[in-house]
Amino acid sequence: MRITQQQLHGVSLGSLQHARGRLFALQRQSASGVRVERPSDDPAAAGRARVLSSLMAAQEAYETASSYALARLQTADGALSQASNLLVRARELATAMANDTVSAEQRAAAATEVRQIRAAMIDVANTKYDDAYVFANVATATAPLDASGNFTYDVDTYDEVLEAELGASNRTEIGASGAHAFARRAADPQSVEVVDELELLAQALDANDADAVRAQIDQMDLAHRQVNAERARIGSRIQRVQEAAEAARTQHTLYEELRSDLVDADAVETFSRLQLAETTMQAAVAVAGRVLGPSLVDVL
Repeated sequence: MRITQQQLHGVSLGSLQHARGRLFALQRQSASGVRVERPSDDPAAAGRARVLSSLMAAQEAYETASSYALARLQTADGALSQASNLLVRARELATAMANDTVSAEQRAAAATEVRQIRAAMIDVANTKYDDAYVFANVATATAPLDASGNFTYDVDTYDEVLEAELGASNRTEIGASGAHAFARRAADPQSVEVVDELELLAQALDANDADAVRAQIDQMDLAHRQVNAERARIGSRIQRVQEAAEAARTQHTLYEELRSDLVDADAVETFSRLQLAETTMQAAVAVAGRVLGPSLVDVL
């Protein structure tokens, strides 16, 4: 079979264009570090990479949710630390003022401080994070306590806390319970209304009633234990959120590495293939130069 000059030109031109396209593609890979830029580069790898990208996005969402939950819980923990300190001071005052040698004027001065503690306790119970009340029930836009220190929701009905999805099949508590920390609940006979107990202490001091003041010492102890019990529960929630965040980061890293193995170019392999493509290109140019003529090759 006779090969015509036109066929030789076509073969040479095709070889040259293929070599040039291959060289340009490897140059792009070398510069970008990416092997699969478009689905057509490797349809199978591109499809798996899309799945892994979706999985990575889900883990990023879990990480974001965990960061919010952690900040929210840490805010609540700090608030309960303040509440605990306030109750320690209230107990100190009650203990000191229970002494029969204390004057009415001294008890009146202590009553003023206790009422300041009470006002501070209301502020603590209404602590906010990111425009949400951390001790609220599910309606986080509403303050748990009103200006008088009364709960704005039924503490026996709404004593659970906010939850969030922090992983696949991992629904975790990310809130703090104002009902458990500050309220008297029917389900717990030992629970006390913290703000009310502070008011009763202040009233006993104002009345210069040593016996009533002594009675409030035990109530301050109950309130202190109640606040610290909820703080301990928050500590457990913080640990679970941190574990969820770490799990999400680990999964994200795994999916990222798998995706990288699919779409990223291996530097050593790409450099080797680039050298081979350059050699192939030079050979194609040399052959085309003999078949097509130097001037035509220069134009191409």
